[in-house]
Amino acid sequence: MMNKRVVSLGVVMAVLVPLMGWSGQVGDPAAPLEVKQWLKGNPVAVKAGTNIYVVEIFGTRSLASRASITNLNALQKRYQDKGVVVVGISDEPADRIIEFLQGAGAKIEYAIAADDQRRTVQSYMKPVRQRGIPCAFIVGKDGKLLWHGHPLGGLDEALGQIVAGSYDLEALRKEDFARGQMTQYLTLATRGDKRTGNSGRTLLAARTNNATLLCDLAFQIVTTPKLARRDIVLAKTALDQAEKLSPTNAMIVNQTRAILLIETGQKEEALDSARKALAAAQGEKEKAKAELLIRTMEARLGAARTNQAKAAPTP
Repeated sequence: MMNKRVVSLGVVMAVLVPLMGWSGQVGDPAAPLEVKQWLKGNPVAVKAGTNIYVVEIFGTRSLASRASITNLNALQKRYQDKGVVVVGISDEPADRIIEFLQGAGAKIEYAIAADDQRRTVQSYMKPVRQRGIPCAFIVGKDGKLLWHGHPLGGLDEALGQIVAGSYDLEALRKEDFARGQMTQYLTLATRGDKRTGNSGRTLLAARTNNATLLCDLAFQIVTTPKLARRDIVLAKTALDQAEKLSPTNAMIVNQTRAILLIETGQKEEALDSARKALAAAQGEKEKAKAELLIRTMEARLGAARTNQAKAAPTP
């Protein structure tokens, strides 16, 4: 039986595993910004020309949006001489955004605008099936959408590659296709559709030579809430296949296996796998992620032991 706290641990793992997210179309012309009022900075017109645009859809009450401000400021400053223009759009009332800009958002160093009846939010978020905020979009000099995702999850790397002219758009197209396949599979699994098994096997075959996508498959099966059909066998098979591909995949494989183990009741084995992920980590960022996973699991195990002790009958 899956642990009822899967969502809370899944939130932590969202930081740890490079998930594919929702499907979308990249390479298509980006929508223009439909703005009711510009509240900070100069008006921005997203169009083909000499600029690269970073458009962030944000919320004034979103902690994640507030956490992204420092990074967006840094990107604007770092690439302003390369023609990069950062702009934030919120569909909240203008007076609420103004209040935000006078308080927690006072340090924002890029243009901010109030959406016009959610037209900009819908035109950017809906086509790529992005649902959560904050969400960032990169529009190239040709006016086409090149990237979308969390402002703290790959934006820096993608923007750097786009500015340097080394960005692989075709690779992102393939990732978007993989996202679409995953969305379809999870939709079937949530409904308990009899086609879920075949869809899962097709997904496994399509990802057989990509460790990141295999780990993503396992992670989604384990952590996505409210699945009527949760195929743990398929998740384990995906991880076993990822492990065979290359020793350099040890970090992500062990991370994902750790969460699978803890969510299937194998707590000590899960912690052991998390420690293996730390041992395989390369660089400070990977080590920090592995240490976060270990701390989270240790806290969870400690809480479980405490609850067991309280529940034990008094001699």
